[in-house]
Amino acid sequence: MKKTFLAVISLAIALALFTYSNTEAKAAKMTLGYTTGDTASYNSLTKFHKYLNSIATDTFAFDKSGNLIGEAPNKQLTFAKKNKIKTWAVISNYNDAISDFDGDLANRVMTIKTSRKHFIDQLVKLAKKHSFYGVNIDFEAVNPKDRSKYSSLIQDVSAALKKKKIKTMVSVPAKSADDKGDDWSWPYDYAKIGKYADYVQVMTYDEHGIWGEPGSVASTNWIKSSLQFAVKKIKPNKVVMGIPSYGNDWDLKDQTNSTVKQWTEINTLKKKLKAKPAYNKKTGSMTFSYVDKNKHKHVVWYENEKTIQTKSHLVKQYKIAGVSVYALGHESASFWKAIQAGIK
Repeated sequence: MKKTFLAVISLAIALALFTYSNTEAKAAKMTLGYTTGDTASYNSLTKFHKYLNSIATDTFAFDKSGNLIGEAPNKQLTFAKKNKIKTWAVISNYNDAISDFDGDLANRVMTIKTSRKHFIDQLVKLAKKHSFYGVNIDFEAVNPKDRSKYSSLIQDVSAALKKKKIKTMVSVPAKSADDKGDDWSWPYDYAKIGKYADYVQVMTYDEHGIWGEPGSVASTNWIKSSLQFAVKKIKPNKVVMGIPSYGNDWDLKDQTNSTVKQWTEINTLKKKLKAKPAYNKKTGSMTFSYVDKNKHKHVVWYENEKTIQTKSHLVKQYKIAGVSVYALGHESASFWKAIQAGIK
């Protein structure tokens, strides 16, 4: 009788622990911060690490032969591992020679067999050398003709990394439909990429940028339509939504003076100007205007704590994997608290 009683108690405890463990696992949404190799990123990581469970180091590119270029930010990696933060190596097709993402460079590792094999081998070698949890492929400005080739590359990359128990994440432009007329987003086949990759990071930012007309960096309805499309094509538990830690300041008279403003820079500018920002209901973002010393009118669009929290909460609404922040370096504690409140 005593043995039966003890067995029942043991079973009850085991079930309780299992339930608690499952609840915790479900609650642990990915909170990923993109970092660069600079001091600001490191300082932000050390200051706000308790809000993060993943970082992605945006420090690697490659050449036409598939050789990786860049250095691992060792101080960041050491700190992250010490604090049990998962690390991802970002590999982009950014070309310093043209100061932009290079679709033709991406094409080479998709189509030239020797470059493709060498590129994939280099990814495995890099991840093993620095004990990266995963590799984040971030090819932007992919040529429309390379849509199927890119999916094929992701398939091969994922297969090679999986053999070594290394995860694959792919960054893709946000979109609400597959439109062949959209050269920027068409090359990314969400369904196929989502099938092969462990995670798909949807870049739900830069809806508007200083290259074009003023507007929200990431309006609520735009994010929603992007996520609605994403979860139709990709398993929701693989989807990661992007949150910007910056806004934009447009000079309406001279666009060359328009600038990207980091979170802390916007707060400093608001105080300096004694600005009176307005909440824009249509976008769910903040905006204000001012006239500079040259008598040029400026319009600023950005997010504050309230809008960040609201938009982060879409993670729960769409039951996706979590959020990614681009980028660490100039945030405040209030920024991270807003994200934490949003995804809880």
